Amino acid sequence: MVFAKCNYLTNNVNDKIIARIGDELLYLSDIYNDLENLSGSDSLIKSKNLIENWARKKLLFEKSKLNLSLSTQEELDILVDNYKHDLFAATYKELMLKNQIDTIIEFNEIKDYYYQNINNFKLNEDIFKIRYLLIPIENKNLNVIKKKLLRFEKEDLFFLDSLSYQYTEFNFNDSTWINKNEFLNSLKIVKEFNFKNVNLVKKFFQFKNSSDIFMLYIDDHVKVSEIPPFDYVYSMIKNIVYNRRKLEFIKDFEKDILQDAIQENKFEVYN
Repeated sequence: MVFAKCNYLTNNVNDKIIARIGDELLYLSDIYNDLENLSGSDSLIKSKNLIENWARKKLLFEKSKLNLSLSTQEELDILVDNYKHDLFAATYKELMLKNQIDTIIEFNEIKDYYYQNINNFKLNEDIFKIRYLLIPIENKNLNVIKKKLLRFEKEDLFFLDSLSYQYTEFNFNDSTWINKNEFLNSLKIVKEFNFKNVNLVKKFFQFKNSSDIFMLYIDDHVKVSEIPPFDYVYSMIKNIVYNRRKLEFIKDFEKDILQDAIQENKFEVYN
């Protein structure tokens, strides 16, 4: 059976029947979109699978209606009906949220939430801000590179970037917080690094092996169980505030629906 992908579907009065289960018919238009952009052989294989899947679903449903007890079918009908109502309601509420809720979260609102709930944000692991580079040990610019990495002003960063082709690996983005695992994975030639009970803020470390030197500067470090800085939890708080706003909107929206129905005499509770 070959299905030509033609333009006849623009006028589907003569839509082609391609399969039948009892009185139910499958038309080419039902699967046409799934066959687009496929070659002749691929289209044939795909259409065969689509037809068999359609037939399998119909036959299984038919068999289930014959073999499941009436009570089981009634329970399933209730579940299907409840799911349909929930799906329609959820989709409608999402539409109302999209059209009516204010998605702009002011900076001060996020900051207020942070300070009002600051004790709820204790870290479950250390976090760090670091910059580093791994460079061959024979490099002739080691001293000046170290100096630039330590001072790290604008002109220093420009200089370090200009020599990036000399590094085996590097990271100069010390404005982003990383967690403990990310920190440990950054230690390229370091087998062990003890950061327990040690103040690592604004500390420089240098390690070497037979071929490379690893320079590490820890710009900031917050220990486990301590309060994280605002910028670390900013995105999380923004989501919390927005989700709380959504819940409040839905609660008010559902309350208003009931009140409107009562006022319009569409909803009444009998004693």
